[in-house]
Amino acid sequence: MRYICRQVLVVLVLLLSPVARAQQIENVLSPVPARNALLSKPLGFAHEVKETARDFVTFRDPQWSALTVAQIGAAAADEVTTLNNFRICATCMEIGPSRFLVGQRPDAHKFIVAGVIEIGVEAVAAHYFRSHGPKEKLYWKALWALPQSFSLFEHAQAAYYNATLKLNCSPTVPGCS
Repeated sequence: MRYICRQVLVVLVLLLSPVARAQQIENVLSPVPARNALLSKPLGFAHEVKETARDFVTFRDPQWSALTVAQIGAAAADEVTTLNNFRICATCMEIGPSRFLVGQRPDAHKFIVAGVIEIGVEAVAAHYFRSHGPKEKLYWKALWALPQSFSLFEHAQAAYYNATLKLNCSPTVPGCS
């Protein structure tokens, strides 16, 4: 009889122990409002653009800021030399890949808009890679600079090519000897 009572007691304890825990009151965290999936990516991108602009203006990251300033300088030199060549040569046309974006004989405003878009996207990407990447990894210390470095090299090379280009000038064009 005692053996049966012990078994019944063990069964009752096992059955009633979850009920006893269910009666305990715990502090429940208030539900966190779910972020709108449609707005989460654009808001994250806008936040990254804001952080990039802040870091560029305050020169918080000197290496990245210097690379961005150098990229802006190379793109400006490319634009100026290209526009000078277009002013001297009436038959010259843009032959690089940028002709699909700015046209074959672009004006200064097309170059400016395309440059702001190109440099802005590459600067935000490089800033994101530098800020959110695995900084302790050796390969990452140089990898973040690749998007801007390629653009810097291409613009510098194009500016040098445009500056050394020998065009057939007519004596009526000012600045053409």
